[in-house]
Amino acid sequence: MNGLTDFGYGGFSFSWGDHICGIFDSHAQQMEIMGAFIGAGLAAEQRCVWISPAPAADALRQMLADMGGDLATLEASSQLLVFDQVEFYLRGGVFDPEHTISLITSLLQDNRREGYATMRFANDVSWLSREAVDPTAWGIFESRLTHEVSPLPMVMVCQYNRHQVSGDMIVTALETHPTILLGDRFRQNPFFSPVPIGPTDSREIM
Repeated sequence: MNGLTDFGYGGFSFSWGDHICGIFDSHAQQMEIMGAFIGAGLAAEQRCVWISPAPAADALRQMLADMGGDLATLEASSQLLVFDQVEFYLRGGVFDPEHTISLITSLLQDNRREGYATMRFANDVSWLSREAVDPTAWGIFESRLTHEVSPLPMVMVCQYNRHQVSGDMIVTALETHPTILLGDRFRQNPFFSPVPIGPTDSREIM
């Protein structure tokens, strides 16, 4: 899809198909920026997907309610979908990229059935601090997402709190996302490597 779309914060704009790395210094900063991102999508009648631990999901709901959102209606209609990060990324307690890709594919198919033209996707990866996920394996997954999301009518923001994930994971994030949201600054990522870290064609997102 062509054209720029309002991010919802700071006058920033994105293109559908963007895979954005958001690096934040605090939970409050993260919620301020990402709450606005989700709020703008809901106001534009786009489907919005939020993946995070329960406390962050509760904080998002409260922020949207404070902005005047009818949370009961938004969630009942499935315009706003909130998933637990363990449910989304892990299967049997183990990080399973194919499980996550399958869920994203299902959401895109459901978008079409429900009549949503676009989808905003915001995922909090703080769970990485508690799971034994190899940074190289995670980098292959993130690189694959960059490759596969680019032609789709969706935008994905992967949220990294620098105090909750390892330095190796931050480096991996910088290498695998073309666009970076660093606190309240938004720009093309000079650290992005355009060459995929690993295979990207084992199973493509529809």
